[in-house]
Amino acid sequence: MNTDTSTAAAPFTHSMVVIHRGMRRESRLLAELVAATRPGDRRRARVLAAHLADYLIGLDNHHHGEDELIWPLLLSRVDLDADVVLRMEAQHEKVAASIARLRELAGPWVRTADASARDALADALAEHRAVLVEHLDDEEANLLPIAERHLTRAEWDAQGEHFARHTPKTKILTLLGVVLEDATPAERAEFLAGLPAPARVIWRRFGARHHASRMRRLRADVRTSRVGTALAALTGIGIAYVGLSYLLDPVATASGFGLPAWPAGEDAAWLNIKGVRDLGTGLAVLALLARGKREALGWVMLAFATIPAGDMLTILRHDGSAATAFGVHGATAAAVLASGLLLVRAARPRPRRR
Repeated sequence: MNTDTSTAAAPFTHSMVVIHRGMRRESRLLAELVAATRPGDRRRARVLAAHLADYLIGLDNHHHGEDELIWPLLLSRVDLDADVVLRMEAQHEKVAASIARLRELAGPWVRTADASARDALADALAEHRAVLVEHLDDEEANLLPIAERHLTRAEWDAQGEHFARHTPKTKILTLLGVVLEDATPAERAEFLAGLPAPARVIWRRFGARHHASRMRRLRADVRTSRVGTALAALTGIGIAYVGLSYLLDPVATASGFGLPAWPAGEDAAWLNIKGVRDLGTGLAVLALLARGKREALGWVMLAFATIPAGDMLTILRHDGSAATAFGVHGATAAAVLASGLLLVRAARPRPRRR
């Protein structure tokens, strides 16, 4: 039997898009955060594993609500679209298998915090996200329009009540924060309107601030590391390019260095020495990046910052171009120094909380 909701309140299916946005973000960040954790850092492993457990509770309960309340109703009311609903069920099984795998791998990582356990969990998180995003994209594109035609708002909203009943009360604010973090003001207002008044008050007075603080602590290191890594990559590529330029066309390249005079003729071979130096410096940075040695790269970048700083001082001492000294070499020294500080900061041990 086909039933549509043309005479009843249509469901607010966009709420699912808001929920999915949080799932996409957290599944991506969890993989990055786990992969960026230093071997042996058990405290960090416990923190991330706890957040992973919260995320999986939310995702698991969200899917159980659909399995119990949405798919059976739709299958009883659709004909040609039944294949879409059945595909959703099959995708849920794949996601459930990936969730079971993550829970299986999280325990050993928390106990040992070693690199092999970390890498296994990071790989499983990447596989989980691939399966999850495939499902979320399909659901938004093909299932939500069917739900709008065949379900009432009350039937759709029953998922929220199911979620609240089956989720530990201590996790509700955390998971609400995950959902609302990237919501627009209009989406946030619509979502909160469906909550009881006391829950809205608690969220506005305590929950939003608590979530923001928790996420800053949870994500600060990986964001710091990513900025430092990006600066290091740009620096390595740039310095290697300058080195090649000094090897291929030394005299023309040297004119932009900032000194008032340069050797010419056979004496210009000295410029090739600078080219080799710069090329080797850039390749050293890129080699450490390729091996994922972020902490070692941080210390190397701090050491390498002395090179452009020394170039700047040399130009100023010999009456060269002050604009080039500060604008090129000084700026390069600052970028290299910032990259090193960010990478070292991201890798340093975190103080224990009492």
